[in-house]
Amino acid sequence: MTEARQTKKQLIKEGRYYILLALLVIALCMKQISIQDKIVMRFGYYDYTALISAINPDFALIFQKGIYLSLTYLMTFTYIIIYPSAVFFTALILIHYRETVLFKRAALMFSLNYLIAFPFFMLFHVSTTGATLPGVEPLIYEQFPRICTAITTIDPLDNCFPSLHVAMVFSAFLIMCGTNYRRYKIFTYFAVPATIFAVLYLGIHWLIDILAGIAIALFTYYLAKSFCKSSRTISSGTSETI
Repeated sequence: MTEARQTKKQLIKEGRYYILLALLVIALCMKQISIQDKIVMRFGYYDYTALISAINPDFALIFQKGIYLSLTYLMTFTYIIIYPSAVFFTALILIHYRETVLFKRAALMFSLNYLIAFPFFMLFHVSTTGATLPGVEPLIYEQFPRICTAITTIDPLDNCFPSLHVAMVFSAFLIMCGTNYRRYKIFTYFAVPATIFAVLYLGIHWLIDILAGIAIALFTYYLAKSFCKSSRTISSGTSETI
């Protein structure tokens, strides 16, 4: 076995509990709708869309002043691809370059983001702006019914608060911004504003959802950085071209 493989094996060994936590969170996500149905049957359905709408009623309207088919396609691609890519490729790069501390932080942040959002998804139901505000179109669901069907298998479209897309992408940005992975950092720099614009333009999230997602990412970053401390300067010379 080569030294590189041994080092990667050591990283996985050291991060095995974080990997296990992430896998458990993924399993929880897959069961989200069935769990939500049981909770609603037991405790009732509480819709807070009117409250959220009263806090920021017209902000989402600004982003649909002009609707263009090409922009809708681009933002739909951003919405369904950037989010999983930020999670997957961040973890993959950190494993490949054997950034053990950063990998632990990323796994912990991604997991905590969902675990913090989960109670809100279960008990604090908020519908999309496209389904609520007059003048805001649910573009992604109207233009792409198959995508809508796929999304609703795990998300009943009343889990807007907080925005997990924004929380995850911003978490990837926070993890990578202190490294020398230049090309991938460009991706994260682009991904954050692109995701925020996408969820507003497509008629999905409210402004407060986005702010809550950013707040969750900052909070979990602080926890992960405190819990997974490094004794050396993070980033290696080989990372500069990535």
